[in-house]
Amino acid sequence: MRILLIMPDANMHKLHVGSFVRSFREAPLSLSTLAALTGDATDIEYTLVDESVDPVPLDFDGDLVGISVITGTARRAYALADHFRSRGVKVVLGGVHVTAMPDEARHYADCVVIGMAERIWPGLVEDLRAGGLKPEYVEDPPSGDFVEGLPTPRWDLMRKSGYMAPYTVQLTRGCTHACDFCMVPVIWKRFQRRPVADVIRDIRAVPGRRFAVSDVSPFEDVEYAKELLRAMIPLKKKWGGLATARITDDPELFDLLVRSGCQFLLVGFESVRQPALRGIGKGFHKAADYAELMRRLHEAHIVVQGTFVFGFDHDTPDVFDMTVDRIQEWKVDIPRYSIYTPYPGTRLFQRLESEGRILSWDWGDYDTMHVVFRPKNMSPVALYEGFRRAYRDTFRLKNILGRTIAGGRNFPIAFVGNLTYRVYARRLYRQKAFEMPVTRRGEHQVVTRHAVDRKTPVKDQGAMPRS
Repeated sequence: MRILLIMPDANMHKLHVGSFVRSFREAPLSLSTLAALTGDATDIEYTLVDESVDPVPLDFDGDLVGISVITGTARRAYALADHFRSRGVKVVLGGVHVTAMPDEARHYADCVVIGMAERIWPGLVEDLRAGGLKPEYVEDPPSGDFVEGLPTPRWDLMRKSGYMAPYTVQLTRGCTHACDFCMVPVIWKRFQRRPVADVIRDIRAVPGRRFAVSDVSPFEDVEYAKELLRAMIPLKKKWGGLATARITDDPELFDLLVRSGCQFLLVGFESVRQPALRGIGKGFHKAADYAELMRRLHEAHIVVQGTFVFGFDHDTPDVFDMTVDRIQEWKVDIPRYSIYTPYPGTRLFQRLESEGRILSWDWGDYDTMHVVFRPKNMSPVALYEGFRRAYRDTFRLKNILGRTIAGGRNFPIAFVGNLTYRVYARRLYRQKAFEMPVTRRGEHQVVTRHAVDRKTPVKDQGAMPRS
């Protein structure tokens, strides 16, 4: 059997040098884990394509195309599904958007997977082999505190030169928190850990010295995290991942984190205002403590990417300049901004829909870089223009140097990361001004049906504002 697994282009930040493309993210786990789930089956030939870094082989003529869908890529995913089905190839759709919107996804696939695929995929492949593919596969609700039996990902099937971090390891699944805009509590109802022995097996299998962890909040179970970090120390690897602003609260945990080889953390600061943090369900973050957090992380030589969101109900037009000023003051190594986005299934989506504040139903706009709702204390145009201005001001060369030049041995990493976002900020300003979305509920299904030839892309690459 020949199986093509695709992640449609999510418009991630990336480097283009001629035809060579490298993403500034870590390698995704979805496709490489799926390919590993069928074990040593020698009669299955997998092709894995992350469209963010490689083109989709539109002439594929195998047995099955599997597409992993997030909301921002749904439009592209459905167009690809239409293309391959028109060629007589069966298509299965899965991923977080399909789990949140299964009735919509069914229109574009021979079958859909609802939930996580590890207990579904081997049986689905056997049904395909037997010619009896079911229209729907639904994951049983997870039970227990541990996710057991996951194989080591098939990293060998991904183009490793396509990523700054080509090896990704999973520690946990889900989150103990429930921020109103986050899809994680919608899809994963339970916070689960992987057995420490399984995680260490995967880390040992990493060919190089460095790997990434993509879990959204892997250190919330402090005792589990301590056990895992102690086991990681002898491996002498270097790694980066995500953490909340509480990562330094437990001195022993933080010491183990540093000793285990942590060199990079992405921290979702979200806002510089405490009322906004409380409003989204992230009141456990204390904005008043962010300066001390940054001081301690820098003291431990950890590079910090800090993410901030604009458009909260507590945001007023002065939030953009205030955020830029605080980032400079705290010397956040690599800042990143996004626009408050109501993903389907989230509490935010339900609230804004009930209030009649959603402006766009085109899933292609749901990439955190478009305004898809009516803000409370400013116009949609003011939100978008403030977002653009914050990028422009933050990545002025003098501000980049002011944040990074005192970083010591971390300076090269932080400086190059900032130059990348500087290119993106300049690209934002080359676009035409924001225009109000015009789609209504249900119309996203109309605009998904586009040609998939790369010369006439489903959506302009780069996640730029509508013009």
